[in-house]
Amino acid sequence: MFKIAPNPEFTHDVTVRVPVDGGFADQTFKGRFRVVPWDELQVEDRDPDAQTRMVWIGWDGILGEDDRPLPYSDAQRDALIRMPFVRTAVLRTYVDAVSGAKRGN
Repeated sequence: MFKIAPNPEFTHDVTVRVPVDGGFADQTFKGRFRVVPWDELQVEDRDPDAQTRMVWIGWDGILGEDDRPLPYSDAQRDALIRMPFVRTAVLRTYVDAVSGAKRGN
């Protein structure tokens, strides 16, 4: 059975490939997303930062420098989006989730 939600939201694991000396460290958190219609995301002048702000609405499992949970806020989200490896991971997770894509190795 297919059930329609008026404002669908979902949570998925987001894996961020954080650059470190000599390679990458995969770090994971739970991202909260809202489903945005494709036509709203694909506006010609819409940049990846704006797209990410539209869909990323919360998280769990992100820690601050003091190892305490970092509460979600739009300002903190925007600061994280400015990190290219975070933005890429969040958008990839969202697109894969709404399109049903499965990631390979």
